[in-house]
Amino acid sequence: MAGAHRSQTSATTGIPPGMTDETAPFWEAAAAGRLLVERCSNCGAESFPPRGICRACRSRQTVPVAVAERGVVYSYTVNHQRWLPDLEVPYAIVLVEFPDHPGVRVPGRLRGCPPEDVTVGLEVEVGFEAGPGDVAIPSFVAVGGRS
Repeated sequence: MAGAHRSQTSATTGIPPGMTDETAPFWEAAAAGRLLVERCSNCGAESFPPRGICRACRSRQTVPVAVAERGVVYSYTVNHQRWLPDLEVPYAIVLVEFPDHPGVRVPGRLRGCPPEDVTVGLEVEVGFEAGPGDVAIPSFVAVGGRS
């Protein structure tokens, strides 16, 4: 059924993410429904995922910065492989960039859009869903789509 909305993969399938001192602020913000990236206080470069060190100048002076605006799909893949028994396929994983955070790209599952309708440039909003171990993980919702 081309164009039909299929049931989506449950994000609770899989292994919980590792928590470290560097990633703790990210996961705490995610639990509150906020997406954070790191900004270097030394050179201003931003990056994701959180590392506690600047990807550009290697300074350890990084601070969390909230991403509040919509993003656009930079790249995507549609997965048809059932990697785990409870995994519903197909589903789309997107790489999203944000206009106010150049160079930062965040991966996540796409919701609100059938996998066959995903396109580069699709506008998305940041969303979170319960992941493995009830950790809030980033996902994205197609603007004007269904959740």
